[in-house]
Amino acid sequence: MSTDTKINWLEGLDLAYSVSSQSHKPVLAFFHYEHCTGCKKTIANTLPKMSVIDYVSDNYVPVMLETTQKADDAELYGIEWTPTFVVMDDHGKEAYRWVGYLPEDDFMGHLNMALATYALKKKDYLNAERLFDEIVLKFPLTEFAPQAAYYLGVVKYRATGDVNCLSKAYIDLKVSYPDSPWTVKASAWEKAYIDSFRKAA
Repeated sequence: MSTDTKINWLEGLDLAYSVSSQSHKPVLAFFHYEHCTGCKKTIANTLPKMSVIDYVSDNYVPVMLETTQKADDAELYGIEWTPTFVVMDDHGKEAYRWVGYLPEDDFMGHLNMALATYALKKKDYLNAERLFDEIVLKFPLTEFAPQAAYYLGVVKYRATGDVNCLSKAYIDLKVSYPDSPWTVKASAWEKAYIDSFRKAA
C-alpha cells in the first residue's frame, strides 16, 4: 500500500515517544492494515489534503503502524478495526482515538478535538480552553461544536474550581444546541439542581 501522503510518518513507537518528549507534541499513531479499504481511502483521499498535512505537521508526532507488522503494538492498544488513529503522550498513555475512514472536514474535527482533549488531560487549561473555543468557531454545524462547548465548561471549572462555570456552560448549550446529547449531559449542571444538591449534602 502506497503511503506517500506528504506527512513525515515515523515507523516505530519508541522513536515517536522520543520525538514527542523533545518536541512536547502528542503522538498521532495511525494503525492500518495492508488490505483495508478504509485505510486505502484515508491514505488516498484524506491524508494528502493540505489542511490535514499542515495540522498534523504543526501539532503532532505522526507514526504509521501496519497491524500485521506491528502486532504487539496493535494488541497493546486494543486495535480491533482499521483505520484507527490513537493520540497519546510520550509515555504511550492514550488521550483520544477514532476509528474508520473519514473525509477531510470530519477528520480535521477529530484532529482538533484530540489536541484539545490532550491539553485537558495534561491540565494545560489555558491551552485547552483556547483549543475547545476554536472548535466551536471552526465546526459550528457539526457534532464537535456542542462537545467542545461542553468541555469548555469542564476546563473552566477545572481551572477555577468555580461551579458556576458548569452552569454557564449548560445555559450556553441550551441556547446554541438544544437538541444535542451534550446538552442533556450538561443538564446535571443546571444551577438549581446543583444548589439543591449542595443543600442536601
